[in-house]
Amino acid sequence: MSLRISTVLLLVLVACRPDTTDLNYSFQDSTTHTYRMTARAEARWDLEGEGRGSYEVGFDVTETVESVGEDGAVVVVEMVPTGTEEAGLPSPGLERRSFSLRLGPNGEVLEVLRLDDVEASDLNQDELAFIGTYRPPLPEQDVALGDRWTQERQIELGSSLQEIEMRGELTGFRRDDSLRLARIAFNGEGPLEWITRLPQGEAQLTGDASTSGTALFDIGNGSLQSATSSTRGDFSVRVLPGDGEAPIVGTLRLDLDLTVERVS
Repeated sequence: MSLRISTVLLLVLVACRPDTTDLNYSFQDSTTHTYRMTARAEARWDLEGEGRGSYEVGFDVTETVESVGEDGAVVVVEMVPTGTEEAGLPSPGLERRSFSLRLGPNGEVLEVLRLDDVEASDLNQDELAFIGTYRPPLPEQDVALGDRWTQERQIELGSSLQEIEMRGELTGFRRDDSLRLARIAFNGEGPLEWITRLPQGEAQLTGDASTSGTALFDIGNGSLQSATSSTRGDFSVRVLPGDGEAPIVGTLRLDLDLTVERVS
């Protein structure tokens, strides 16, 4: 009897784990957060000759929760460019942009819905491929310092479905005035197919990409405070120059670094 009671008490104590923390994104209707984002990209390619290019572009970003349901939260993101520098590689665009995403409770992008009120299925996928890469995956259960978790992500990009395995780790805590922040490290990899523009013309890319980064998560508010991420991709490329010219085939290496910081 004593052994049975001790076993039950042990199970209860393990289940409670008073040292654990609940990390969940809090999605509430009409909630708005603003961020500053900087994207830096470098590309090297071999397409009938070697070449390279880069760009850096900044954005003011506003995220507004449009609706919350059993199938996730619909978040509308407004991006206003604040400046850009290009060196042989076209940036994602200098126009004001907005897009809608369906997000899960752990921050996963379930679906890209619209870009500038155009359905995602009707869009060129130049910008859609890396939407959401700065958002760290969160665990499905409470975690303690040093705990790790894995999250399978499926991202619908128009007619293409991307799958990536993301891994997260709670690496520490930090106080910032009244905020209690969790430090999270994350990484993942998976196959990636997308369409972008290169100086030679529209390019179809097929290959593999990996992402790693760190983030500060506002535990009390259930929102991202800041994050940095680096995405690396190696692709086979097929470029369609246009005007009836024959396709150009080759390879491309892309490095994309993102930093994002919450303003309000």
